[in-house]
Amino acid sequence: MSVETFSKGLVEIIASSDDSERVENEILQVFKSLSDSSEALDVFRNFGIPVEKKIEAVQNLLSTRVLPLTVDLVTLTISQGYADNLNDIESSVANFIANKRGASVAKVLTAIELDDKTQKALQKAIKSKVGTDVELSIDVDPSVIGGISVSVGERTFDGLLSSKFSEIKTVLEGR
Repeated sequence: MSVETFSKGLVEIIASSDDSERVENEILQVFKSLSDSSEALDVFRNFGIPVEKKIEAVQNLLSTRVLPLTVDLVTLTISQGYADNLNDIESSVANFIANKRGASVAKVLTAIELDDKTQKALQKAIKSKVGTDVELSIDVDPSVIGGISVSVGERTFDGLLSSKFSEIKTVLEGR
């Protein structure tokens, strides 16, 4: 089964829950946290560790922090062998959830946290550019010098200073 098909199944299960909005938020946060953790990925990729032990560790870690359905969906993902694709699954699940709401996902890369006012203004600006409602998926990366990059589907609006510096360097080297 493909990552897309598996992700769509997860979203259908979530949609059937009375706490669907909370589970949506929790599963996206869990998938992002796990896929951002090199230690977690090393454990998931280690074939010497039985799947049962991996599931037990996830259950112990999450059981007091998220709803039982979220724990079940994360353990299902691991038991079905998708732990190596958590980043892709998180992205697909986010897209399916946004599509159900009639929106698109805007992936935002920035050096600093964006406050609510800034996020709302950014959503409005992106909507005016792409013509559809957007849900922000914000990645704060302190290594970013400054600026912001926004990707919606195949479109990218790159306002990162590092990109501007690269453009200037290219122009100067061409002289």
